[in-house]
Amino acid sequence: MKKNVLVMLMGLICLMLAAGASLAAEGYPLRAKYPKLKYISTEELKKEYGRAVIVDVRSKLEFDVIHIAKAVNIPVAQKTFDRDIKELRSRNEAGAMVFYCNGHACEKSYEAAEQAASAGLRNIAVYDAGIHDWVTATPEKTTLMGETPAVKSRLIPTERLKSHKIKYAEFSKKAQAGDVICIDIREPFQRKEIPKLPHLRNIPSDRLVQLLSGSEFKGKTLLITDAVGKQVEWIQYYLEKYGIKNFYFLENGVLSAQN
Repeated sequence: MKKNVLVMLMGLICLMLAAGASLAAEGYPLRAKYPKLKYISTEELKKEYGRAVIVDVRSKLEFDVIHIAKAVNIPVAQKTFDRDIKELRSRNEAGAMVFYCNGHACEKSYEAAEQAASAGLRNIAVYDAGIHDWVTATPEKTTLMGETPAVKSRLIPTERLKSHKIKYAEFSKKAQAGDVICIDIREPFQRKEIPKLPHLRNIPSDRLVQLLSGSEFKGKTLLITDAVGKQVEWIQYYLEKYGIKNFYFLENGVLSAQN
């Protein structure tokens, strides 16, 4: 009897491991970490679009660059997240509340859904395909740089982003020049470690976006670093919008400087 139970348990474990491996193979590596959450596909969200309460849990900077057209921006990192989603839910209790962030490997949407469940909300789901898949499939219901529908030709391709990323050694060397401006766009709470770069200016991303529209950085070479090399993707949209051509990003952000 005990042997049969052991065999059944081993079989169950194998099935769970296989399911996790299958999800990872499909490009959703974090689903196995959050097995209790409900997931919604792009096609399902398109069908539920009119009824769903869609919450973008990324930063305001990311949201302002691109978002699902009807989404409400409630960053999961802000202290008022629980209160804000409860208030939003009270205005629409019929449709599913759907959380999303950037894509398959972005954990913010999972964290937001778990937090919402812990706060007592029901009928919630994670759209973990994220904004990148959404704009590809549904540009007519996407807002890009304030315009709806999104014009996909205005999306910055990965290759163009990569062409502006340089390693720490080169970044540090360029920072020695007198005609460059070196900027750390991390928020103050992220600046426990300060890279040893000359004349480094601390300008949070939201403030930098405001300054880019002025004349201070025109004709300058900008060297920009963030925490891990992800946030600069959104800054590039504003750099290009305001005609700034000479700019470089630190590959992997301050994390690479620490390493």
